Amino acid sequence: MKYEFNFSNRGPVVDVKEQLIESLKSKISRKIWELWFETFKVESVSDDLIIFTVGNLFIKDWINERYAKQFKEIVKEVTGKDISYTIKDEVIQESCTPKSALNESTPLVRKRPVLLSEFNKEYTFENFVVGLFNEESYDGAIEIAKNPGKMNPFFLYGGVGLGKTHLLHAMGNYMLESNPDLHVMYMTAEKFTNDLVISIKNGTSNDFRKNIREKLDVLMIDDIQFLAGKDGIQSELFHTLNYFIDGQKQIILCSDRTPTQLSEFQPRLISRLQMGLMVKVNSPDNETKMEIARAFAKKNRIDLNEEMIRQIVRASDNIRTMKGIINKIAFKNAKNSVDESTVSRIVNEISGIQIRKVEDKAVEKEVFFQSLASVFDLRPAEIDAKLRTAKLSNARQVGMFFARKYMGKTFAEIGEWFGRDHSSVVYACKKVEESVRVGNAIVKKEIVQLQELLHIQNGESAG
Repeated sequence: MKYEFNFSNRGPVVDVKEQLIESLKSKISRKIWELWFETFKVESVSDDLIIFTVGNLFIKDWINERYAKQFKEIVKEVTGKDISYTIKDEVIQESCTPKSALNESTPLVRKRPVLLSEFNKEYTFENFVVGLFNEESYDGAIEIAKNPGKMNPFFLYGGVGLGKTHLLHAMGNYMLESNPDLHVMYMTAEKFTNDLVISIKNGTSNDFRKNIREKLDVLMIDDIQFLAGKDGIQSELFHTLNYFIDGQKQIILCSDRTPTQLSEFQPRLISRLQMGLMVKVNSPDNETKMEIARAFAKKNRIDLNEEMIRQIVRASDNIRTMKGIINKIAFKNAKNSVDESTVSRIVNEISGIQIRKVEDKAVEKEVFFQSLASVFDLRPAEIDAKLRTAKLSNARQVGMFFARKYMGKTFAEIGEWFGRDHSSVVYACKKVEESVRVGNAIVKKEIVQLQELLHIQNGESAG
């Protein structure tokens, strides 16, 4: 029997179930609703209990952890009473054994996903800023994350600093959160190449193929443009693509250009890349840039007014540059509160770097460190601190090499910047130089990103 309340001051009898859903929708963004509430229903309403249902246990836990307060509010708002509520998941209800077969030893435990890759927890669909410029890529990523295997391959492309990596990690996080049974792996094209080459040398290529093709449900490969000219690796990728497509598994590929622009790629591979869903991540408009800048500022816990935000947006030619500027403002803010004049000076410094000629390599340490921090997703203060992690060591070594080769700094100057002795600086420069020489795609990408942030395109060692 449908349970109804009569709101005399609102006209006719109102269906409480519909009213509960509409009230909840008004308190939750469209983005969150489409992501997490697609299976949400009101199962029943009685005098003492309201029962909601969702698609599975993991969505239930996610909603309970984040929206308990909103649920209490809407129940009181709609019914006028403090009625208890519960959220059930349909999967457990449908698949569990009859009550007579259950006993105290039958646990209902949330299963933890198998972590084959470390996805950045800060990169989610919820905090991805959506505008007309990237709505298609965002919608495509959500569709694939919700229905892996539906459209193959998913090919995401676009320029530097536009959010491709954010979307890849958001997809990984969502898949593992909503379906921990999935085996999801993210790797760069370089890792795919290196793992294959090592397996061939060791005579374990069949194990490599089995681990990739048979054990995975979702495979993400970033920066596939670096496979140009590597015919053997492309053949392996081609057959892997076919395996995933035939098995209705999901393969996701990311590039800085369209398939037809991938030079030195096999025609048959290009054809395969075009057969799925291809989506471009475009550059944001000014309004969206403002929103992104506000989000970065909020994340860094700095209070910027609209004029400050506008200054930052005007000085930023891509999102990564914008992040670098805000990182520097946050660095300053940690010591003293920033005002409009401080922001203007920082923006002018960044703008000054952008219009300098290549010959002018006198880039201040502070500006360089905030650019380096932006590339490696760190805080400038971490690079300058005494902390030692693999990520920090890598960032410092690349920074030392870059300062030497592209900024003309002496070993002594670099040592002073990074707090390292002469031999440590020389070692770091030689190590990164060797990585570049052998074609390390990740290191090359990091150097290119620094060049773009600082607008330094070429450079030669000072000798």
